[in-house]
Amino acid sequence: MHLRTFITLLFCVSTSPLLAQRGWTTITNGNLWLTSDGDTVQAHAPGFLYENGHWWMVGEDRGNGGLPDVNLYSSTDLQHWQFEHKIITLPLPASEGGPVRMIERAKLLRCPTTGEYVVWCHWEAPNYSASESACFHAPAIRGPYTCAFSGRPLGIKARDCNVFVDHDGSAYFIATTNENRDLGLFRLSDDYLSVVSHVPLLQGERREAPAIVHVGDTYYMLSSACTGWAPNQCKLTTSHSLTEGWTPLRDVGNKNCYRTQAAAILTIKGTRRTTYLYVGDRWKDPTLAESKTIIFPLTLSGDTCQIHPLDSFQINLRTGQWREKK
Repeated sequence: MHLRTFITLLFCVSTSPLLAQRGWTTITNGNLWLTSDGDTVQAHAPGFLYENGHWWMVGEDRGNGGLPDVNLYSSTDLQHWQFEHKIITLPLPASEGGPVRMIERAKLLRCPTTGEYVVWCHWEAPNYSASESACFHAPAIRGPYTCAFSGRPLGIKARDCNVFVDHDGSAYFIATTNENRDLGLFRLSDDYLSVVSHVPLLQGERREAPAIVHVGDTYYMLSSACTGWAPNQCKLTTSHSLTEGWTPLRDVGNKNCYRTQAAAILTIKGTRRTTYLYVGDRWKDPTLAESKTIIFPLTLSGDTCQIHPLDSFQINLRTGQWREKK
């Protein structure tokens, strides 16, 4: 049997029919993700959107060794991924892109006002001198995507980033600012294509890789220190307001967050409970192109957060329940 055919078959049966019939999926950490065709999933620093029973994932394609393009994948169970399309290819045409830039931390949104799909990202020079952001949009999730904005939002240097959509549909772009000293909370316009305001957060704390989730009346933010590709201590801060009142940083997990850096917090709203999942990048494991995507269950309660660093676990995406693998 051809090696790729064997790998593909092995990947496709990793969740047993009986387990899938009962709604349970086994999530296994530490291995490269493969598509249904047996190809390596290239979607590093991923961003996620859940829509119509599908998880859509965008991320950096680090497989070509050059400027990282942005790939789109889809899944129904967060483990079996289908390649959909390369939605942004670099370099952009001169009419769109201007100077040579690369993309990091692409994040996917759907604007309820326009119905368009929107990608925000770190838009950077190869030597990290630009400190810019960019926004792309498309009428359909598979594209084609065109550039709506590139530059420094409101004239502010911005680097490592994420997005957050609140319960009321208001959307935010969060990025390191002030030469990585602060985090900047940028509120997006109603069409999600531009920035309309800015509030500095965690001033002087030198945090990056921010990931925010809103549970009840509490906002939780995870972030890491600025140590390049090397993992470090993940920290938590909470608040009852996005723009102020964030608590002092507290350690979460072990000293290198189980060799990961936060990429996203996923909300699984089930029929029995709501579960939160921590998604992190295990960078350079062993190379940049082979960096692993890690998913851990996350417990959020009051002003506390616990990451469950399991090599594998089972989750029922219909009921929202999770359990350690039997």
